[in-house]
Amino acid sequence: MEDTPPKPNALRGFWKENWLVILVVLGLALAYLILHTPRQAFASTEALQAQLRSGQITVVEFYSNSCNICLISKPKVDRLEADLAGRARVLRLDVKDPVVQPLANDWQVYGVPTFFVVAGDGTIVYGRAGAPDTEGIKAAVAALAASQ
Repeated sequence: MEDTPPKPNALRGFWKENWLVILVVLGLALAYLILHTPRQAFASTEALQAQLRSGQITVVEFYSNSCNICLISKPKVDRLEADLAGRARVLRLDVKDPVVQPLANDWQVYGVPTFFVVAGDGTIVYGRAGAPDTEGIKAAVAALAASQ
C-alpha cells in the first residue's frame, strides 16, 4: 500500500465541517489574550510588602488568569484603575506567583478575585472576595484620602 496525499476535496470538506469549531477556538484564544492580566513582578515577598507600606493608598487585587470571573472583571478593574489615578495605585497580584503566595496566605485569600484597600502604612481598611465592588472600593479610598 502506498501512502497517498490527502485529496484537495477532503481538506475542503474538513474546513467546511469544522469552520465553526475553528472560529470559536480562535475567538476564545483572542479573548484570553485581550483579557489576561500580566503579572506584576516583585523580587521578593519583602519587596512586595515594602511597596504596600510605601505611603501610598493601594488597591490590591488577587487574581488568577485561570479564573473566569477575574478575566471578565478585568475591564472593570481597568476602569477603576483609571478612575483612581493620582489617588491610589492598583496592584494586581497573581495568586500563583510564589512571591505573592505568602501574602495571600497571611491575608486569608481563599478565592479569587479578592480585593483589598490598603492604607499607606500597610493597614488593610477594606476587603472583599468576588467580583469587584468598584463603588465600595472608591468609597474606601476616598475615606482614606480624607483622613490623611
